[in-house]
Amino acid sequence: MSRIVAVISEQIANPKRLAQKLLDKIKHHGSSKSRIYTSRGAVLGQNYFSSEKSVDFQDDKPAVVANANIFNEDSKGDSPQRIIQKLYQEKGHDVVNHLDGSFAFVVAQDKKVFAARDPIGLKPLYYIKTDDALILASEIKALVGLGEDIKTFPPGYYYSSDMGFVKYARPSHFNYSGSISEQEAAGNVRQRLINSVAMNCRNRKNPGIYLSGGIDSSVIAAAAKEVTEDISTFSVGVSKSTDLPKARVVARHLGSNHHEYVYTLDEMLKVLPQVIYHLESFDMYLVRSSIANYMLSRMAHEAGSDFVLCGEGGDELFGGYHYLKNMEPARVEAELEKLTCNGHANGFQRVDRMTSAFSIDGRMPFMNSNVTQFASRLPVKWKIYNDGSRQIEKWILRKAFERDLPEEIVWREKQKFFQGAGSAEMLSQYAEENISDEEFLRERRIREDFELRSKEELLYYRIFKDFFPQDSILDTIGRTATIG
Repeated sequence: MSRIVAVISEQIANPKRLAQKLLDKIKHHGSSKSRIYTSRGAVLGQNYFSSEKSVDFQDDKPAVVANANIFNEDSKGDSPQRIIQKLYQEKGHDVVNHLDGSFAFVVAQDKKVFAARDPIGLKPLYYIKTDDALILASEIKALVGLGEDIKTFPPGYYYSSDMGFVKYARPSHFNYSGSISEQEAAGNVRQRLINSVAMNCRNRKNPGIYLSGGIDSSVIAAAAKEVTEDISTFSVGVSKSTDLPKARVVARHLGSNHHEYVYTLDEMLKVLPQVIYHLESFDMYLVRSSIANYMLSRMAHEAGSDFVLCGEGGDELFGGYHYLKNMEPARVEAELEKLTCNGHANGFQRVDRMTSAFSIDGRMPFMNSNVTQFASRLPVKWKIYNDGSRQIEKWILRKAFERDLPEEIVWREKQKFFQGAGSAEMLSQYAEENISDEEFLRERRIREDFELRSKEELLYYRIFKDFFPQDSILDTIGRTATIG
């Protein structure tokens, strides 16, 4: 939830002033505190939100700025910065292999700099190299205007001033161990998700849950109810949304403090520039779903919630996309790994940006290592299950929580977030009515190797271009390659 920057240079005249300027660009609702550490060759900065612990910089210890959630068992109660600091002192570069959680951080000590990003890329980090500096930041907008070549700091890599970029990890390969039954697997999935929610709720009270009424968010809500009685749920959609009535069913069943908001096309168009500015993308499917996430985060913020759990990751781990049903098992395994690896520029990015826009700590319990590592070992036949009449996506996840949720929720067919919320057709129709065929043909190719896919995406790109004019930023944009 923090936002970090680093200016690595011995040549810039006033690196501290530059670092503060970068922090100001990524200071969102509620990020009331900031810290800057200056040493020879590096300036580190961090924006804190009100609920976070800050760490004093001490001359005799490595300075650390971090956007991280760390769950190491032997470090309960410590801040992420303190955990990273201690482990870096003990392990050096190998610190990255001793962290359980999501992270993007920079360490500076004795004119040496070390930076790293978690294997999946749940926490964002970008960088730009200029003639006299390496500059890193949690968001692209901080780097706009510093040069042309803004790049994504790749997940599963670290950077050191003496070695450059080094790949240290990748998400677990998908392979079935073959050693447990369906019933045991379902029980294991359930318990691991409950444990993951408990870890994420450590030292936090009254978690909020973004609830669509689909299986993923409903499972997270049910798991949260096992951890604490006091939960709040938040649901949004247009008046004809299919999500809203299903979310009410789950909320009543679990006895949550339920919040609901119905929005219109005019409201979507009004917030669209802010959604795209915070999201830092114009991908059509990602923007659509981010509008709903933005509305959720605004509602949660207004309700006083600064900590929420989201169902992102269930599709990637348990085979939730319809197009996977037509593939051979080996291809499904490869596709799920690809989806997980690319999630940092798609759904995971949406959760991070839309929650941070309102100073909310957004967590994704599906993506904790105890869940991802187990899910990766399950066979495709338990994820996409053929019951003789149809193929059921995320079957093992549904079985795991079939006693915790109403039947109509457990076996509800998957919908995209923007489909359930009801925004897709309205936005597409608006773009069709306001962008001519001639305009689309003239503007669709934005670079030799980059074409927009629809008038709706052109609508989003026009807004995006006002905020992010550099062509190199296109290389940071994740594209949703498939529908389903």
